[in-house]
Amino acid sequence: MTLRIRSSDEVVGELLAADPLRDFFTWWDSIESSDLSGLAAAIDSAKREEDVQQYLQANPKFLIQHLGGGHGRWVIPKARLGSEHVTDFLIAERHSFGFEWQAVELESPLRPMFNRNGDPSQHLNHAIRQIVDWRAWLKSNQAYAARPRAEQGLGLIDIDANVRRLILIGRRARTSPETSARRRQLGQDLNISIHSYDYLLSSLEGRLKGLRMMEEDRPDET
Repeated sequence: MTLRIRSSDEVVGELLAADPLRDFFTWWDSIESSDLSGLAAAIDSAKREEDVQQYLQANPKFLIQHLGGGHGRWVIPKARLGSEHVTDFLIAERHSFGFEWQAVELESPLRPMFNRNGDPSQHLNHAIRQIVDWRAWLKSNQAYAARPRAEQGLGLIDIDANVRRLILIGRRARTSPETSARRRQLGQDLNISIHSYDYLLSSLEGRLKGLRMMEEDRPDET
């Protein structure tokens, strides 16, 4: 009797075949140094929110570098919550205890996070309202949202109204350091992470550094 050992590609293929969210599965470590300049150029050249939406939709790996789940990551663009709401992105990571979701709302990189007087800008307030609406919808429709698609649900496994939230707006260089404490407090009060688009660059840079360190620590097999 010959024992056949399956390749890693075969194992991954079988796992994806059984994954109800396989259409949105995203490889998070298929990145290289040139991606950093590519992402920076896309953000620098964006004139509106839709420009960033389209770029991240084509390159979803850039939206999940800040996540840590070791059992997979998923990116769903323009996810519908019933007929009322459409999220810019829903992203997920899976841990041993299940899926953990994050709702992402985009505003233009050219929009200010705060006004000159230190108050949240209308663009930031708009993003906050969107997320508050999603939270209210999920609170009323959690069972439907988490139910598998085969059972006429949305297939957002384990999602609930406490889903984490991320707003991306503006650029770090145009955000006054004097608003940092206010942004932090606002985020804590609303349970929303509020970042500039440079957060995506920093997350990617940190992931690349981590991968390089892992490569350097790997024993030489020659």
